[in-house]
Amino acid sequence: MFFAVVVAAGQGRRMGFKKQFMDLAGRPMWIRSTGAMFTGGVECTVVVTSKEDHGAFAAELRSMEWASRCHLVVGGDTRHESVVAGIRRIWDIVKDKRVDPNSVLVAVHDAARPFVASDDIRRAFARASEHGAAILGRFCRDTVKWVEQDMVEKTIPREKLFLAETPQVIRGDIVRRAYFDAKLDTTPTDDSALLEELGIPVTCVESTRYNGKVTTPADLDYANWLASKLWGNEI
Repeated sequence: MFFAVVVAAGQGRRMGFKKQFMDLAGRPMWIRSTGAMFTGGVECTVVVTSKEDHGAFAAELRSMEWASRCHLVVGGDTRHESVVAGIRRIWDIVKDKRVDPNSVLVAVHDAARPFVASDDIRRAFARASEHGAAILGRFCRDTVKWVEQDMVEKTIPREKLFLAETPQVIRGDIVRRAYFDAKLDTTPTDDSALLEELGIPVTCVESTRYNGKVTTPADLDYANWLASKLWGNEI
């Protein structure tokens, strides 16, 4: 059974506003990202919100055709805490449905990546089912420099560099060990970093379509343009 956690609890400090509510061709960004999970084969999604925005999410969710398969939960102070809150809710759903936890696959996706391709989501699930964990991303195409105090120290071989995106998918037999039982010394920046720290192998799946994260004001124009091309006639 395929589940997803969509992390949408950001405070918008870098952007200057809460980008998860940004309109993309008539629908909020978080709705676009969550809808992508369903078109990618997910059967049930948990969206993690901030406490103050929980009501706004609930109001926007009501009009969606997949509302009955989408649950909202309040997140924590860090991204990792929010992911754990989402996965705990999934585990409650798994228990209620009497599903074998080891047969479950959980995708963790950023609400700020609304353009992920459905086929890429399915490929990530397939690889995680086989290997235990998989991350979507792309191999680095640019020459990369290691810099100290604005001076180039060395060139990093790009053949070994993979730029991580989401979703990042974890098989059920690994979820409890990684998210519930692990004692961490640091806060992981993504789910792959958590698994790496625990010595759990992670396989890479290359994106076939643009899956950029809307992070800064400079990303807004392109996001609006692409949304109009993909969904402009949808509503």
